[in-house]
Amino acid sequence: MRNNFDEAMHYRHACKLFDTTKSITPDDLKFILNAGRLSPSSFGVEHWHFFLVRNPEMRESIRQASWGQQQVTTASELIVIAYKKNVRSTDTYIQSEFDKFSYPDGFRNMYKEWIDPRSDDVLDAWSAKQVYIAAGNMMTAAASIGIDSCPIEGFDSAAVEKIMGIDTSVYGIAMLLPFGYRVNQQPALHRSELSELITYLN
Repeated sequence: MRNNFDEAMHYRHACKLFDTTKSITPDDLKFILNAGRLSPSSFGVEHWHFFLVRNPEMRESIRQASWGQQQVTTASELIVIAYKKNVRSTDTYIQSEFDKFSYPDGFRNMYKEWIDPRSDDVLDAWSAKQVYIAAGNMMTAAASIGIDSCPIEGFDSAAVEKIMGIDTSVYGIAMLLPFGYRVNQQPALHRSELSELITYLN
């Protein structure tokens, strides 16, 4: 298992151009989406929602709102990952999560004390952070079965939300995440050595 994970990590790169003649199978797409679904999140409340954008005209409009990045329209699948905005202890979604997992009162009170005093901006940022955990797992899962991806943060959020008809009182868009198959050879991987990244405090 270790070798398989290591191979996936080395295979994954930010693919800038996808092969428009190749499509991801439904089973492989489900595998990728499940990697997101099964990801950990703070307090386990699953802050994410996955929008699969398949309408060609909508994808072209999103590309224009993403400074023309061709990954948006050449990928087999475009997943727009949104984070949930309504995450206070009194919000319907959070209450449903608590009830679904039968969280005890002590857990609910801890959540309330930690979350509710914070501003909307802070909570939006916190919720968006959880989405990145899911996105990382989805990209690694895809790489493990030979599927490429490219996380995109360079887009006009307000424009994309309008194009997609997103209810911005419920969701905010964290990233665009296209998946497909590479056209060009993978570039060399440039990463710092472990010795440059680790400080041991013994």
